[in-house]
Amino acid sequence: MMDPGGRAFLFLPSVLFLFQCSSPPEVSVQEVSVTSQSSAEIPDETVAQAAVDSGSPRVILAALLEAYPDRISSLEIRNNDWSILVGGELYYWSEGRLLPEYKLENAEDYVSYHFKPYPEELPPLREFSTEELDKLKEILKQRESLNDTRFSGFMTSLWGMGDYLTAENTVIRTDFLGYNIRVHPDVEDALKRVEMRILQVAASDDAVAVWIENLSSAGAYVWRNIAGSANRSLHSYGIAIDLIPGNYRGKQAYWRWAADFYDEWWTIPYTERFQVPREVVEAFEAEDFIWGGKWLLFDQIHFEYRPELIILGRIAGN
Repeated sequence: MMDPGGRAFLFLPSVLFLFQCSSPPEVSVQEVSVTSQSSAEIPDETVAQAAVDSGSPRVILAALLEAYPDRISSLEIRNNDWSILVGGELYYWSEGRLLPEYKLENAEDYVSYHFKPYPEELPPLREFSTEELDKLKEILKQRESLNDTRFSGFMTSLWGMGDYLTAENTVIRTDFLGYNIRVHPDVEDALKRVEMRILQVAASDDAVAVWIENLSSAGAYVWRNIAGSANRSLHSYGIAIDLIPGNYRGKQAYWRWAADFYDEWWTIPYTERFQVPREVVEAFEAEDFIWGGKWLLFDQIHFEYRPELIILGRIAGN
């Protein structure tokens, strides 16, 4: 399986909100630590923005900074755009493209990264207007024609493993629920904690125990692109894992497979999709992994390490 490409509140733990004045200097940043002030001490417009604007560049980049404090730093305005240092390399927001300065003049060659807030619950099935449906079909057409290239340097700066040989020499072997897998070394501990949570639940929950018993394999690192895309799968960074059952019991597990049989695959009810026990999903989410079963382009057996999207989900109130 391949990964696609996933609440009103008055505070964001540990995230710095940075506020851009109408005419910012070339390099300027004003930091407001929301956790250190009550809402009464923050200007009303600041509170309102923090409560709703999870799509703001400054909020998205601040979420990245919180998610990867050992890799990302220096969230600032430079050359009238938001920027961050990732692994010591400067990246500009560039309408979500996350580009180094030398790529800015060719920004149109790249599409933006997607930082959609991760929902706490299963989202309602989408009902598309004609206009929205046309847009979805156009996005998928662009993707399938391999015209959806994101600048891969950002992910390489974040995780390393910019080429096959480096990746092969970086990933490590570990066991997960009885299966030997290869992962990025920096997610091994988180996966161990996920496994511990699942096994603790399974000791008293028959449904989770049966789900574990019915697994036929598990797969994490493999060097490949996302199916039908020009972009590398997160499996190729060793930060995604698929937990494959021995039998899908006639349920739909992956949107691309479902699209071969259903013109409107996005309308397939959750009851007709293969479900991972809620307790298993929650065990992953507690350690900053997200589940592909909550995506529009659903992937029911897929989990990936994306703490920034969980942070954005809290901001958005999902």
